[in-house]
Amino acid sequence: MKNGKLRSYAWEIMLIILLAILWIVFEAKDSARGKDVFNMAKMLSGMSVYMLYSFMALGMALILGMGDIDISVGASATLSAAVMGVMYRALVNGGTANGAAFAIAIIACLATGSLCGLLNGFLITRFRELFPMIVTLGTMLFYRGFCYLFLGGDTLKFENDNTWNLLKNLYSGSVKLGGISVPTIIFWFLGFAVVFYIFLHKTTGGRKLFAIGENRTAALYSGIRVDRFELLMFMICGLMAAVSSLFYVGCASATVRADAMQGYEMYAIAVAVLGGFSTDGGKGNVIGVVLSVVIFGVMKKGLGTLFGFSDSTVNLAVGIVLILASLIPNVIEDIATKKRLRKQHVDIPSSTSNQT
Repeated sequence: MKNGKLRSYAWEIMLIILLAILWIVFEAKDSARGKDVFNMAKMLSGMSVYMLYSFMALGMALILGMGDIDISVGASATLSAAVMGVMYRALVNGGTANGAAFAIAIIACLATGSLCGLLNGFLITRFRELFPMIVTLGTMLFYRGFCYLFLGGDTLKFENDNTWNLLKNLYSGSVKLGGISVPTIIFWFLGFAVVFYIFLHKTTGGRKLFAIGENRTAALYSGIRVDRFELLMFMICGLMAAVSSLFYVGCASATVRADAMQGYEMYAIAVAVLGGFSTDGGKGNVIGVVLSVVIFGVMKKGLGTLFGFSDSTVNLAVGIVLILASLIPNVIEDIATKKRLRKQHVDIPSSTSNQT
């Protein structure tokens, strides 16, 4: 029983080992330099910037678990932020109290992300002959282009607006734990991760999702309303993109731009894939996604700060890790399959000779 549980968490155990190796290497490099720039306190305080796409990654895990993909989340997050900024400015200029305008703008932001996800889900479930990547590539270009038109090519600025700056507090706020300053964004992410873990691994909804990922046709014949369920999952993915935009606007402080969060969809996919999800569908664990977020942060912090690598070189290293993470399970599965076939090949002649 214990061995079965260990096997079911084999990927997460591998991620923990990878994280430990990275930590040891970076700690050794830090000690060799004689500078205390890589430690738990500084790592936690600097994790905020690496957490911005983590919420997208949770939504992406749902989509990958069903065997689909959504590469429009970065664009839908930007459009959500743009709608929030325009709505807030229009309401304030119209005489609405800042607090009420701010609440309405946040609701509009979350609704926009959900609608973007709804459109993606509608197109994918109604036009099965089109690959989800092609559909969401089209919607990505549409959302990004519409965002430029919506903002008129301008950058929305909200200097000296204390109400709008609440988003900055959402991103840059921190809590003291044992003398260590822990960014509040980490608690937000862990809170969402717990909700997603319960849904995916403890409810019938999660079982439905993985059933669809394993075999969509079989799931349909088993009574699962596949199209309706997929539509809901894409809406949640869009909602999580909008949640990411709230933190990103807090990071960008007083501005909203149409070219914001470009490439974030790739980071979200990379985090989810390294966490154990893939477009094959039917597998993955939220614990892996949480570990993957930490690994990405440690890698970027260590390679950038300790080794002085440029952002492009750091992204290259992250890409290599992602490629290896995608290849290793397939290689292991191929080896296991060959061993099983070889064993069957050996067993068949021996059983035949016993019968004679």
